[in-house]
Amino acid sequence: MKKIILINILAFICLSSFAQKGNNKLIAEYEDTLKVMAHNIMNAEKEAEKRIANQVFIANLTEVLKYEKSFKFPFDSLPTIARIMSPDNSFRIFNWLLKKDNGSYEYYALVHYHNKKRKRYEIIPLMDNSANIRNPQWEDLDAKNWYGGLYYQIAYIKKAGRKYYTLLSWDGNDGYSTKKIIDVMYFSGKNKIKFGLPIFKQNKKESQKRVIVQYDSKTSVSVKYHEKEQRIVFNHLMPARKDLAGLEEYYIPEGSFNAYNYRKGKWWLQEDVDARNNKKVKRIKKPKRGLIPR
Repeated sequence: MKKIILINILAFICLSSFAQKGNNKLIAEYEDTLKVMAHNIMNAEKEAEKRIANQVFIANLTEVLKYEKSFKFPFDSLPTIARIMSPDNSFRIFNWLLKKDNGSYEYYALVHYHNKKRKRYEIIPLMDNSANIRNPQWEDLDAKNWYGGLYYQIAYIKKAGRKYYTLLSWDGNDGYSTKKIIDVMYFSGKNKIKFGLPIFKQNKKESQKRVIVQYDSKTSVSVKYHEKEQRIVFNHLMPARKDLAGLEEYYIPEGSFNAYNYRKGKWWLQEDVDARNNKKVKRIKKPKRGLIPR
């Protein structure tokens, strides 16, 4: 009798371990459901229908990401869901948008990371509150108060101490203007993510916690990190007409480039840089089915 009980206990432990780790077949079954919901988030006729699909999508994605093997699973049948891995492979971000009936956007993200202390994979949802953040360049933000967007590049420059990641994102804003955002993310304490650090330097006296490049939605602006040079290069913008100065929704590229160069833990602004040093860098076209213009 004792042997039977022991066998049953061992079987239960094995099954529990298997369920926690998951397997590719099980994760693929979740992916099939996620694919349908992701399609509805993007293509449903009414905002209310999109929100219902979004709730189901978040619940299923959160559930499947708890399986150990999901961290390396590609989820590549979800073309409308951005999946971006950090350069040091310590976390990845699932990121998508919901277009509202008024034409504006709402952003969603789940940060999927490996908690080394707890020896398990965990998920932190990011909650978009950009509509209520009045001075985003100088605000300390966190997972529950996030300046939403679609991430398309993560820069990580290894150094001693706490790890900081510089993230580039796209924000469709309001239909009249578009934004590119340069922000800093780091992990702080138990299941906490922080955004923003005063390391973006315009000069020795002035600094801000994130950079927001806003421009006319009818034009295209490049903001890209060049790893070899450790710098972020972006178009210099100017108003389409002199009388529109100060109205960033009418700003367009004028042909030259600026950059933030990384030096001793700070991003230093340099105007009118020679972008020819980056000949190998190609402009990335907007994907046909994807989400992330760059």
